[in-house]
Amino acid sequence: MKTWLILFILSLILVMLAAWLFKWVFNSDGNTGRRKEKEKDKGPSHSNCPLCNSALFAGENLVSRVYKGCDPKDQACTIHGCPYCYPVPKPGIKRVCPVCHKTVPPNGHLDAHLFLRNTGKRHVHITGCTECHKKNK
Repeated sequence: MKTWLILFILSLILVMLAAWLFKWVFNSDGNTGRRKEKEKDKGPSHSNCPLCNSALFAGENLVSRVYKGCDPKDQACTIHGCPYCYPVPKPGIKRVCPVCHKTVPPNGHLDAHLFLRNTGKRHVHITGCTECHKKNK
């Protein structure tokens, strides 16, 4: 009787150890631990496209042009969009100017100033779009 009790406890411990090991190696969605960590790195970068307001993930960048001027701390730039709205907007994506709230055409862009701070961080101030800056005729 004592031998059966010891075998039962040992088999219970082995089953619990196997379950813990399986959970540790394979997460609840079936991905391995390393793969799960890589997917965490590709999470949202906490920035949105100023044209279409789509969340940008790590590695996704805005298409923009920076024009060198006299002052390296204040440079003119144009923002054309993100991978979701430029060069062709994905279905359901609207490109809207944050200044005038008009629809920006696919060949349009935002005009902005890029400020380089003393800390090395960049700050962008959007002044309008191609629709804002059209001359009234």
